[in-house]
Amino acid sequence: DTYYVTDERRALALDCSASTVKAASLLDPMDVSLYVGIPFCPTRCIYCSFVSRTVGRRSDLIEPYLQALLQEIEVTGRLLANSGRKVRTIYIGGGTPTSLSTPQMIRLLDAIREAFDLSGLLEFTVEGGRPDTLDAEKLAAIREHGADRMSINPQTMEDSVLAACRRPHTGADVLRSYRQAEEAGFDVINMDLIAGLPTDTFEGFCRSLDTVIALNPANITVHTLALKKGADLFEKKVTLPSQEEVARMVDYTNGALAKHGYKPYYLYRQKYMSGSFENVGWSKNGQDCLYNIYMMEELHTILSLGGGGMNKVNLPDGSLQRFHNPKFPEQYIEMIDSVLEDKKKLFALL
Repeated sequence: DTYYVTDERRALALDCSASTVKAASLLDPMDVSLYVGIPFCPTRCIYCSFVSRTVGRRSDLIEPYLQALLQEIEVTGRLLANSGRKVRTIYIGGGTPTSLSTPQMIRLLDAIREAFDLSGLLEFTVEGGRPDTLDAEKLAAIREHGADRMSINPQTMEDSVLAACRRPHTGADVLRSYRQAEEAGFDVINMDLIAGLPTDTFEGFCRSLDTVIALNPANITVHTLALKKGADLFEKKVTLPSQEEVARMVDYTNGALAKHGYKPYYLYRQKYMSGSFENVGWSKNGQDCLYNIYMMEELHTILSLGGGGMNKVNLPDGSLQRFHNPKFPEQYIEMIDSVLEDKKKLFALL
């Protein structure tokens, strides 16, 4: 009433709040979540502003980065055990975490299992992201070594739009990766789409969404394109759908996903988003990604490991403090000793 929120946005906010209340009820005061960052990608998408290194240019960084990350995992594991706190969710994100080779991914997953007590774990997500980094062997290894949720993110299923976004894969590659993830034993799969991508149309977006819905994933996250200053798209003249067309995409999303049994469970906004819309996560059969809720709603402490990670520390007095890991992989490798010292300070604060 105060901010003249439309009926549609009221319903969206209330639906997400219901999921937040349910997720919060699963937590104890001593619980934490872990975020593990892999800041590497095969190539940079035109709309991306994340601090990451393209594997083609700096693949030599991956192994020393992994060595430093394993050190942080080991030290954080000891600190966490001594603190008496319990890990409830784990999310490996990026970049594109599956830029790691299969043996490297196995080393990472085994190190996490060795360092942390996962007996109270509610979910363990790996962001597969791009199908050009996935194959049957890697997906099977990720499942066998502890992860139970996978993200396969086409952003669009239109090949012409993928090309415009500099994503060197096709819609058919997405379908292949999805089938391989199912065969590897992943029962909970998320898929991301973006409304408002360069050269996309309302009809093309609807085809992408309909194709993804037909796969019946547990989660579908629909982002609205954000023009970020660090992205190549910000500097270049590229044809973008109009605000009115993006509004139609969002309206179609809400109706189609609700019709097929999906419910919105978390949302957030960023600066410079097309039409001032939201990024909304939808889930089926209550299979919300709890990490997304805990991180966005800041319900408990998030420990971030790796380059670019932001630790969100919830203090007993209700305040929140943030500790940033170095952004760039090179900095993270060089400053790993100070990163470990900061982790000790963080736990002393807790």
